Amino acid sequence: MSMRTTELAAPPSLAGLYARAAGQAAKDALTRRSRPAVLPEREVVVTGHRIPRAAVAAWRDAVGPADPAALPSVLVHTQVFGAAMELMADPDFPLPLPGMVHLTNTVLHRRPVPAETALRVTARAVGLVPHHAGTAVDVAVTVEGPDPAGGEAVLWEGVSRYLAKGVHLTGLRPERPAREEFTAPARTAEWRLGAGAGRRYADVSGDWNPIHLTGVSARLFGMKGAIAHGMLLAARMLQGREPAAGGFRWEIEFDAPVVLPGTVAVRYEPADGQGTRVIGWDGRRGRRHFTGRIAPLAD
Repeated sequence: MSMRTTELAAPPSLAGLYARAAGQAAKDALTRRSRPAVLPEREVVVTGHRIPRAAVAAWRDAVGPADPAALPSVLVHTQVFGAAMELMADPDFPLPLPGMVHLTNTVLHRRPVPAETALRVTARAVGLVPHHAGTAVDVAVTVEGPDPAGGEAVLWEGVSRYLAKGVHLTGLRPERPAREEFTAPARTAEWRLGAGAGRRYADVSGDWNPIHLTGVSARLFGMKGAIAHGMLLAARMLQGREPAAGGFRWEIEFDAPVVLPGTVAVRYEPADGQGTRVIGWDGRRGRRHFTGRIAPLAD
């Protein structure tokens, strides 16, 4: 089957995509419609996308510093995420979008991504992954733009993994892995996230997934309460540690969610070889929230 390309002039509104996906999920439940069990042969391409300076100003107000000439890596993610969401909101996508949980992110930030520069964004779903709690999907997004030599180059590329809980598409149901023993290290930082942190981040990122907004909306999807966006934690992890010239890789793997309001104990420490390892955990309960790594790209 040949790849079907959907070309857009701008990333779609995430709020509109969530509303559309929620309506489709409700309709599927009423009609008992079954979704396809395989990923569609489809890519979404946004040409000429410019990250506006208004998005940079909003980021500064809600999250942290941002240089328009070399945007924070997670800010880039928020501004191109709509292409991936367009894929996942498709009625023929095998997993329902509402309630999806973010598991991991890996990003290669090769060169600076400036505001107000024409970019080409491509999103593809690249794999379904059986999980003990359901099925996960890997979605890859590539951002291309001008390079110093006057041509086009890949500036930023990332793969995000999302879990649809309770949806098992194959007979494969991996066993729940044994919980790794975690001993909290000495903290080097602490982040305090208020009850409205999810709504505040949604306002600048456009990610209005109901699991992040209120306790009521989050509990509808099996959460104990509203949880912090994984990418907000990633943004805090990277703050002040991103090389302005690019050329770095970062990754983050989420364990227990941060229920809002919450306080995250954090440790930064040298990683094996080059780079920095980052651990975030609940200082009262001793449960790990995430493990991350920031490192220069290999030549």
